[in-house]
Amino acid sequence: MSSKLEKDAAWEGTFLSLLYRQFFLHPTPLPDSTRLEGQTAIITGANSGLGFEASRQLLQLGLSHLVIAVRSQKKGEDAVGRLRGEFPNAKIEVSVLDMADYDSIVAFTQRCKDLENIDYAILNAAMQSSKFERNEKTDHEAVFQTNYLSTALLTLLLAAIMREKKRQKSKSESSSSPARVPVLSVVGSDTMYMADVRTDGSIFEFMDDPARYAKVQQYANSKLLLMMFVSRLAEKTNPEDVIISVCNPGFTGGTSLGHDGLGNPFIDRFFLPIFTRIMARPTPVGASVYTHALLMEKEESHGSFVSDWAIKPYAPVMYTPEGRSTINRLWDETVDELGLSSSIWES
Repeated sequence: MSSKLEKDAAWEGTFLSLLYRQFFLHPTPLPDSTRLEGQTAIITGANSGLGFEASRQLLQLGLSHLVIAVRSQKKGEDAVGRLRGEFPNAKIEVSVLDMADYDSIVAFTQRCKDLENIDYAILNAAMQSSKFERNEKTDHEAVFQTNYLSTALLTLLLAAIMREKKRQKSKSESSSSPARVPVLSVVGSDTMYMADVRTDGSIFEFMDDPARYAKVQQYANSKLLLMMFVSRLAEKTNPEDVIISVCNPGFTGGTSLGHDGLGNPFIDRFFLPIFTRIMARPTPVGASVYTHALLMEKEESHGSFVSDWAIKPYAPVMYTPEGRSTINRLWDETVDELGLSSSIWES
């Protein structure tokens, strides 16, 4: 549906639109009948902040089984302990996942195959950094690696598993009670509207160039690439098998993202705390976009950008010939980098 909203794309990228979204838009309540008993969800980066709050919101709806995927076993266990104290009847467990390591991502998805079913997944892990750093194993810039490449790999592998489990369940159930379509939502950002990825050459080389690096711009660029990737993956995926979307919590407080500031001591010390206090949404409000993306938009959100409790337009560049060319080249570079067979994603 985002593909049909080109006329609204320019407005979404303005500062006035940001002010409007932050101050005047509010959560759309879920129907009173919404219940998640007997269902399973996976949330990455869920030991704190938005991921933890989204976990709470799903458990409040009766979710039976939650898998928290985090880099640190100890931090994961601490989060699970707090959640178990609130929701003693739910099965809540930790699975270690290091988004900086392809092998860890593959190992995690292999463990996911042992789950009886996967109804929902929120891929929430992301990072920002004030300085340019390279991933030791891949040699890609660290923000690009985590926010785009590793998230793309996890999305591909997990979506394929969710699709296969749904198909198996459909075969075992009668046509009068069709299997529930699983939903996978990747956490994006409305900073994609300010992204600038213009190159006729390799997109990866562009993102890995230290001379171009700036904290906010690299984060925005990585989120635009993620939206481009998901839009193309959705084209190759039957929404009757698995629904794949990108969701955006908006500017939200109480998270670790951007904890090292913008790199300007004066702004970081005096301006940023005041700006955050005035502008930022409370964490539960931001997390409610996640639950909305999973439970409310259904098939219309397939391949779309879900923000402010509604389906919103892509970044303007995605509607242009230049943007479509970038999407094609990005897909080819990503597939080559990850070394995956087309059979993993093609329906």
